[in-house]
Amino acid sequence: MKTVLIIAMIIFSTALFSPGATAQIPHISIYAHALYATPLDNSSETLYNGGAGAVGGILIGKKTTRFNASVGYTHFFSDHVNPLGDETYIPFKAGIRQYIPFSLNFLFVQGDLGAGYVSNKHTDGSDSRFAFDFGAGVKFAGFEGALIWDNFKEKDPSGLSSWLTIQAGFNLGF
Repeated sequence: MKTVLIIAMIIFSTALFSPGATAQIPHISIYAHALYATPLDNSSETLYNGGAGAVGGILIGKKTTRFNASVGYTHFFSDHVNPLGDETYIPFKAGIRQYIPFSLNFLFVQGDLGAGYVSNKHTDGSDSRFAFDFGAGVKFAGFEGALIWDNFKEKDPSGLSSWLTIQAGFNLGF
């Protein structure tokens, strides 16, 4: 997984800073969002009552395309019948945000992939799992909001743990 992320970052850097691309300085912005997560799959609905957390990252790009690197934290609240207890999810992801042309960089779609570190209150240790998300949002001045479908590979039961996250926060460009 680390090799894939390193190769992706080299390709992104080459595209952004190649001799033909130096005519325009890349746009850089940082963002931070609070989030609320609601379960979308049956196993998550059975084990958890929802979650809350935050995500932050950096966007680098030109015109309407931005490359994204982010880190997050989500705490999922255990249902009373869940023997594993509350779950903590810390994702590290890279991806692309595309602003919709002719929307004046107001509407965007975004997709990310990476690794998520997951641990439960009543188990020892944590492990990393494949994680990805896809969503859409709006940006108005320094504020933005998004609906994101967030997923990570679940060990027991096997499959994906799927969540709809509602995110809102700021995005400051430089």
